[in-house]
Amino acid sequence: MDLFSSPAFVEEVRAKEIVLRAYQVDAVNQLRRSAATGARRLILAAPTGSGKTEIGAHMIQLNQKKLSTAWFIVDRVTLVDQTSQRFFSYGIDHGIIQGGNRLTDYSKPVQIVSAQTLARRSIRKLPDLIIVDEAHCEYQSVLDLIEEAGSARVVGLTATPFTSGMADHWDGIVNVTTVNKLIAEGYLVPLKIKACVSPDMKGAKKKFNGEYEEEEAGQRGITIVGDVVHTWISQTRAMFGGPVKTIVFSPSVAHGAELCRQFADAGFNFQQISYLDKSDTERDAKIREFRKPDSSIDGLVSCAVLTKGFDVPDVLCGISCRPYAKSFSSHVQEMGRVMRSSLDTGKTFGLWLDHSGNCISFADDTAWLYEYGVDSLSDAQKKDSEPREPTEKAKKKHFCGQCGMQIEPMAVSCAACGWERPNSNTIQVVQGELVDFEVSAKTSFQPRKGLRAECLSDPKSIWNAALAYCMSNTRKGEDAARKWAYGIWAGIYPSSKLPYGLFDVSCRPNDVAPDAWNLIDREVRRFRKGSKSARSAA
Repeated sequence: MDLFSSPAFVEEVRAKEIVLRAYQVDAVNQLRRSAATGARRLILAAPTGSGKTEIGAHMIQLNQKKLSTAWFIVDRVTLVDQTSQRFFSYGIDHGIIQGGNRLTDYSKPVQIVSAQTLARRSIRKLPDLIIVDEAHCEYQSVLDLIEEAGSARVVGLTATPFTSGMADHWDGIVNVTTVNKLIAEGYLVPLKIKACVSPDMKGAKKKFNGEYEEEEAGQRGITIVGDVVHTWISQTRAMFGGPVKTIVFSPSVAHGAELCRQFADAGFNFQQISYLDKSDTERDAKIREFRKPDSSIDGLVSCAVLTKGFDVPDVLCGISCRPYAKSFSSHVQEMGRVMRSSLDTGKTFGLWLDHSGNCISFADDTAWLYEYGVDSLSDAQKKDSEPREPTEKAKKKHFCGQCGMQIEPMAVSCAACGWERPNSNTIQVVQGELVDFEVSAKTSFQPRKGLRAECLSDPKSIWNAALAYCMSNTRKGEDAARKWAYGIWAGIYPSSKLPYGLFDVSCRPNDVAPDAWNLIDREVRRFRKGSKSARSAA
């Protein structure tokens, strides 16, 4: 029997339609307005869990009413079936362009296409609409297709448009919504993050792209596997009353195998899936079992295969064991796997156990992204270009050295236990002790003691105001104005660094509020007065 003639399938399709949320409707309208100005290749930037696939499916349905053709390109073979099931549930008839797939049918107006297959095949009939999932994973075959299909409208979907070169390959960006808004609206859940013991990566070998070499990261990580298992047992018991469905991100196959072995010794079923799996059938069977509400698998250990597009909403815990030197995008994608809401389970938060140091290395950048999203491709692509490392300064900024609870960056003492920050530049760090960490722009970007203006709660607007002020009050050119603005901003937020890429962001003078302008003006006058007093004393 044909799949579309099955009574069960027809009933399911009739019962389900795509009902867009308000911000999704606004995103589609923004895409239309941008396309009307002549932009053909547009990035739709939206956090994990915001419903990017639903937006794409909705656009395809609109496209079908015009009797046009559409391709939805996925960057991993494992996502073909997942996307196909979603399309079937919405009643979108489609074929699949993937080697040996039983649904291959080039006559269908809608095709789900594997990027890997696209690189191996030459297809003459090109679509009118191209939607590229996980568009930050740029494949030359996809870029060539976009170039060849010169009249097609192209939309790239991604939560992390940070790949170098994207500004050259796309005409613009639509920022759909932010993580913090999705949490406030109940579409995502917040993370309770624990910064745990992590391996020492000083001097570790790096690959040509600046990331840590996987096998060496794995070997260093193996030394703390016992801590990983012990921490998971104790923290899931404390947070949830016992073991919960978990995803582990591992740096190497050997590291993942050792994790599975030690979890098994402790009485828990953790299964590894990796890019070296010889059998897709075996991997798919593990994933299908893991998706079940009553799965016999306690956790999946992923080595470079579940970072993106993996949707199991009832996952309650994530464990980060893969340290990143530069890849902010990978860090964000991994955390997103645990932030999806799950109404069926009453999920109110996700637990994130960080054994990599990534939550400290990328703390300020994460807080900024969650609050503001992405402004422009030219700025965003710098997020993955500079190396970061977890430092004692970052630990001192975010964590209490006594009880391990989060502490406000500018606070003298901990509100939970009364511990006072030491006067020296060091911090007490207890091996293996857990510390709480909150991803928030309000806690990460604290103004200098004594500053109380309401506008200070929006550090992004303060940077824009500083830019506008300096550009309008200097004759030395834009570069000098930006350096001056950075000095002002750093004086206002002395414990924070300007997030990567923001230094070069375009100035928006029309968006400067009077109170922000006045604040910058007072800061400049204060500095000049201080400099004048110092010269007089000399």
